[in-house]
Amino acid sequence: MDPLQDQPAPRNLDKVEEILGYNFKNKCLLEEAFTHSSYYYTKDNNYKEAEIECFSFERLAHLEDAVLNLLVTKEQFFMYSDFSSGQLTRLQAANVDTEKLARVAVEHGLHCYLCRKKPLLEERMKIWGRL
Repeated sequence: MDPLQDQPAPRNLDKVEEILGYNFKNKCLLEEAFTHSSYYYTKDNNYKEAEIECFSFERLAHLEDAVLNLLVTKEQFFMYSDFSSGQLTRLQAANVDTEKLARVAVEHGLHCYLCRKKPLLEERMKIWGRL
């Protein structure tokens, strides 16, 4: 049995596209981007539930890190032309930060579309939503 073929149909993420102001050509990539590695679903297999892991955003995160760093670096390079390399590096690190990005996601309601099964992540999102 191929677990990838047995996964549920893609979720409707039209609202995510509306929030982002962008329509994705490949909806599967969008769904992958909103699936945490802790997520799994259960499938009834001969009257026994089996937990089946789903794909997650981890591979996309590798690409996202590179693209986000490139965009922020380019913007800051031209915006702060008098900054040294060290200053630009510290500025970039301060702006491309997991917690800051998570807070932005919560602020825009994107966290509601994240498939996850991780209590610690749930608790952090509640805290970020109150800040």
